[in-house]
Amino acid sequence: MGTPWPQAAAWPNDTYEHATFFSDYLRKALVCIETAEDQSAPKPLVKTMIAAMSVLITKFQNTPNVNTVMQAIVNVQNDLRMTTEIIKTTAITVQYTAEMHQQIAMMSQETNQTVKEAAESGKATIILLHDATNEITKVTNDITKMVQSSPPSKVSYASVVGSNTTPISKPITISTQTSSFLQAQREIVLKITDAGTIESLRTKNPRNLQNHVDRAIEQSKNRHIEKIRSASANQLKSGDLSIKTLNKSDAEALKQFAEDWIARLGKGTSIRLPTYGILVHGIRISSMDMEKFDEIKAELLHDNRAFVPNADIKYIGWLSRAALTKKASTIIVEFTNLEDANKIIDEGLIWQGETFQCERYDRQCRLKQCYKCQRYGHIGT
Repeated sequence: MGTPWPQAAAWPNDTYEHATFFSDYLRKALVCIETAEDQSAPKPLVKTMIAAMSVLITKFQNTPNVNTVMQAIVNVQNDLRMTTEIIKTTAITVQYTAEMHQQIAMMSQETNQTVKEAAESGKATIILLHDATNEITKVTNDITKMVQSSPPSKVSYASVVGSNTTPISKPITISTQTSSFLQAQREIVLKITDAGTIESLRTKNPRNLQNHVDRAIEQSKNRHIEKIRSASANQLKSGDLSIKTLNKSDAEALKQFAEDWIARLGKGTSIRLPTYGILVHGIRISSMDMEKFDEIKAELLHDNRAFVPNADIKYIGWLSRAALTKKASTIIVEFTNLEDANKIIDEGLIWQGETFQCERYDRQCRLKQCYKCQRYGHIGT
């Protein structure tokens, strides 16, 4: 009696089902070969196995590589993050534009009303006085409503420091701004470029790091600062050192006599001076080429010399990466002096014959994104 060799069947289209069926087919064929002893395997059986194996190999070759698929997913995620940031920036700009249009519409309505009333002012004196009295009452009510419904005034560095009371409607926001700014006035940031110094400071815990700073100040033998003690000291992710003093005057004294003590902390240390940024809205994109920083800086200082004759600017740049796709956008201008920044916020910034409205720039409101891992909240080093 002949050996019942396994019959060929239609192979499934799915790769893994094909592999399962083929494995079962080979197992049955192997059992038949062992049972047949000296009997050779039929050629059709061998051809069937070779053909099935060839098709299966082709299917696996056409299966997408897992690493390629994962990389494509990562690229899509990065694109989505960039798109989200652009959408947020666009939403802020749209909201600002809508508020401006609303204010213009309100002013236009008031102007039209005034013109209409002026046209009807050709009546007798008594009627005119009566109408004027009624109009004064109405305008007073309108002004009262406008003041009550108007948005909060723009925040300057001076208003943050000088604010002693906190509005009930936004207690957390205003309190946080004031606290953050006051802390910045007591902070000294040392930029460290020497890798050995950075690693040496990383081995110290916050308490030892604070003691290390205090010893460096004491050993300066400078009578103006030798008795100053730090309130805290911690190393930033960048390797730089953040030192906070007990008050603003101590911080200013340590900055003034920095050469007498910062070198004792290690090689490659220098003071990183703070800047005071403002946001300037509505600047035409075509009017500024950020690659020509020195030219823009010189023109800005010249146009605004009447308000800030001794000002210095450390940075000028667009608030958003998407700015170049628009006709006009917001820029950041960072001054080295607090009073100069406040003065420009109060008076407005003059650029090419136009005056632009300004407000204080709060760095905490800007998204931070790591250029390595693409996550938000920090910047890689």
